[in-house]
Amino acid sequence: MRPSNYRPDIDGLRAVAVLMVVLFHFRLVPYADAGFLGVDVFFVISGFLITSIIVSNTLDGSFRLGRFYANRIRRLAPALLVTLALTLVAGAIWLFPVDFRELSRQALLTQFYGSNFYYWLNVNYFGLTADTVYLLHTWSLAVEEQFYLVYPIALLVILRTVPRKLWLLIWVAGVGSFLANIWLVSDKPEAVFYLLPTRAWELLVGAVCYQLVEKRYRHSERSMEGLGLLGLGLIGVSIFCFEKDFSVPGTFAALPVLGAAAVIYSGTGVETIVAKGLGLRVLVYIGRISYPLYLVHWPIDVFARSYFQHSYETAARAGMLGLSFAVASLIYHLVEAPIRSSQGSSRSRRLVLSYALSLVGTVGIFLLSEATGGLPRRFPDEILRIMAFAEDHTESSVDCAYDEERGLAASSCTIGSAGAEPTWLVYGDSHAWAARTVFDVWLKQRGESGRFVFRNSCPPLTGLHLFGDQGTCNRFNAEAAALVLESESLENVLLVSTWRQAIESRLSNSPFEMISREEGMDLFARQFSETVFRYSKEGRRVHVWEPVPGAKGNVPRALARAMLRGQPDLGESLSVSTQNYRATYAFFFDVVEENRQWITRTYSPASLLCDPHLCAAMLDGKPAYFDGSHITKSLYEHWVGMMAAADRNAIGEARSDRRSIERVEP
Repeated sequence: MRPSNYRPDIDGLRAVAVLMVVLFHFRLVPYADAGFLGVDVFFVISGFLITSIIVSNTLDGSFRLGRFYANRIRRLAPALLVTLALTLVAGAIWLFPVDFRELSRQALLTQFYGSNFYYWLNVNYFGLTADTVYLLHTWSLAVEEQFYLVYPIALLVILRTVPRKLWLLIWVAGVGSFLANIWLVSDKPEAVFYLLPTRAWELLVGAVCYQLVEKRYRHSERSMEGLGLLGLGLIGVSIFCFEKDFSVPGTFAALPVLGAAAVIYSGTGVETIVAKGLGLRVLVYIGRISYPLYLVHWPIDVFARSYFQHSYETAARAGMLGLSFAVASLIYHLVEAPIRSSQGSSRSRRLVLSYALSLVGTVGIFLLSEATGGLPRRFPDEILRIMAFAEDHTESSVDCAYDEERGLAASSCTIGSAGAEPTWLVYGDSHAWAARTVFDVWLKQRGESGRFVFRNSCPPLTGLHLFGDQGTCNRFNAEAAALVLESESLENVLLVSTWRQAIESRLSNSPFEMISREEGMDLFARQFSETVFRYSKEGRRVHVWEPVPGAKGNVPRALARAMLRGQPDLGESLSVSTQNYRATYAFFFDVVEENRQWITRTYSPASLLCDPHLCAAMLDGKPAYFDGSHITKSLYEHWVGMMAAADRNAIGEARSDRRSIERVEP
């Protein structure tokens, strides 16, 4: 039974919010690049409803904090537990050990409503990778629950001490949170996106909306009609006018937030056109199942991407959307609605106890997964052998990763012959990190040593920025150049990168400006020329690691999946064509040729992997990459051989005479 003050238009607004999110994630609406802003609409609705419950019940003396939290568990836990259980079961069937281990960690953090902290530190939502994180969407649940933990207590304290200051303090907190969001969104975008302090303003706008509703201001029906249409318009503008260089939440999130508040306010006591539209039965129903739909759609989508791979086209995505609706409806009717309607203290105690037991179960799954390395015995030994290459990489060395606070010199580490004075600086992006063992062994063979440092995604070129990285890449390269030019012993520089940043529209003149692909390629050409010329002019020998060809997918995972399906070896189908490789990196090779006089030597991974037709994804029957582009550590001898052959200007010897290369253990 619905309460007398039930508003179907708010359920309809929930439907709008969840449809924004799921259609965006399933990529079913062209040009709608900001469907994720549906979460901001949810926050406003939550802030409005939760404030109305707490304030009204406190004022009439019926509010009990324990009952409030029990109701929160009754409202949120059942659907979440079913979703986690289904996701873990699917993961146990489908995921490889390394992925199931990661899933069990995320499930544990999700149930404790702390997943937003984990994703803040480990995941880039707009790009662990977002597409392979099965519970990424639970960050918003964590933010809401953290708000629910603090907000009721704060309201109770205010209402019992300085009740007349309640709305002033809510306004101050909301404005403060909004200003913090604007101030920090450029410097700390991940923190602003995932954490409560810079998201609280969205919930507090809902609280202020409730305040205005309770003031019972008199408005004409026409003005309320206009306000409702304006609110929907703001939400629509936020969906279709979003640009990739916008920082979020930032100021842009004010559009859906204020739009949602306007829709809620306009529907108070007046049956506007917008309220009637949102009150349509189909929208109300979608609004009622919006919570389980939000929960299940993302893991279904991510599992489907993993299963269908390149064949995950529009029809398959639409099918997965339909499956999401079906599963959400079942959860709502069989689990969520019956439990939510159950009342009584004994039932509340049983519910809390059940939730506590489920926490114990999730902890147990996590501990078992950690102890066994992701339950590996689910797979045959041959599959595990192939999947081992997914972790066949250089150790994650914090000592060699650029740390802005410590500076580049302190962040770098020594490679090559022990005791020798460093004469090389080897630096670049994650491809430098992946090849660190190669450079270490290669320098040992030469009887030399060097300094090594890397910064993820950052090409080793001075005078440019990565969009959105707050200038860190620029400072990394400036410090690298200063280290080389101020040190007489560092006579050699080896620049290592994927070199794809230019064609991926990631380069910029400023960390806050997104430029076109063509402008980025021009910027790359200028700064590459400037960097190698500057080093050469100052008497340094410049060496360049050419781009690796890469593969058409994650090589170990694709091979293992093919074996499980009984398909033939996918090594060849994962390989890229030599023609495509040369065409993709033509911009790079052209710039290298233009600056050949300033470059001492280039090292070509393609010389080892490519024939006239294909650039192989396999080497000696093993994956050449631990993902789709970073080279595996165990094949270091091949790469050292390639570099040694380049040094002798006899690249062909790297393939035909591997035995002539002295073996040096990393």
